[in-house]
Amino acid sequence: METAPRIVIDSSVVVKWFSKEADSQKALDLLNRFQASENTLCVSDLLFIEVTNALRYKPTLNNSLFEIISILYDLNLESYPSTKKLLQSASEMASEADVSIYDAIPVALAEQLDTYCITADRKTQYNRLAEKNYPIKLLD
Repeated sequence: METAPRIVIDSSVVVKWFSKEADSQKALDLLNRFQASENTLCVSDLLFIEVTNALRYKPTLNNSLFEIISILYDLNLESYPSTKKLLQSASEMASEADVSIYDAIPVALAEQLDTYCITADRKTQYNRLAEKNYPIKLLD
């Protein structure tokens, strides 16, 4: 039996699952493929906090914030803890590409898992990390 490919996603993708904005349908298509077992979505444990915080300020939520937190945890995304190795790798990446540690963590996780990270953040994350040849792709 073949294993579904692993893909790391960042909070910019997940926020689009719950808020109507540009590229929300692309993000939902990715979620639908996950729910159909076509891929395995991997995240750092920090994602849950980032998404909750980002959605706290979104006026276009599809559900209440409490419902969203439950839905998010019930999805059973493959979650990884913020280990010393992950944070060290993300720190190097952040310095080299001039991005925040928050933006580097999912890409560092992707590198550790030998896959890639999908982001919807073109300007402050994708452009800077892609030009340094880190494993990142733009949501499409």
